Amino acid sequence: MIHAYSEMYLSGVMKNLAAMTDIAINAEGLDADEFGKLFASSDVAKKIEHAIPDMLAGKSAAEMLSLVLDKRVNYMAVPMDRTPEYWAGWILAKAQWELGKTFSEILSVMPLSSLVALYHPYHEADDSKTIDLICGKFPPKESALKQIRKSRKLTQEQLALLSGVNVRSIRAYEQGDNDLAKAQGETLQLLAHALDCTIEELLQ
Repeated sequence: MIHAYSEMYLSGVMKNLAAMTDIAINAEGLDADEFGKLFASSDVAKKIEHAIPDMLAGKSAAEMLSLVLDKRVNYMAVPMDRTPEYWAGWILAKAQWELGKTFSEILSVMPLSSLVALYHPYHEADDSKTIDLICGKFPPKESALKQIRKSRKLTQEQLALLSGVNVRSIRAYEQGDNDLAKAQGETLQLLAHALDCTIEELLQ
């Protein structure tokens, strides 16, 4: 996974998103999901996703929230209590960095109110537990083998005939039941030849 920005900025982004979410919901009285949508569609979110420096460092949570809401937010104190809302913003920032997805994509499968509701018991667990839960909400990614086969307009049966590789093996590789990267070199060569692609493309 190639991250949008260096890990050295991650802690700051997480703290800012945590405080911003807490202020938006608990001080400004915004509905969690409405705020989530506002934030995800904002320039603030897009600049974080694209690693624009002024959103990675140098702005306070209140300044970022002012940009999201398009109004001045006069709340300069960082929340001292780690509320469920604070934790939800923290995890949202970490998930975006870890998964390389947009905030909109994450919030479409895990709305902000659902993240807040996960506070008990997930806030006591390692962050990776929550991120794994979020990741599991996304539909599984199609394997490169399946993508290439479909682009060639071939069925699994046709590919099996062309390549000489058993159709059950092809199905298992496409579904992730078997790891294509661990297949014999001859199998990879047969599939690549039949699909007119490189072995490297099959293993992407």
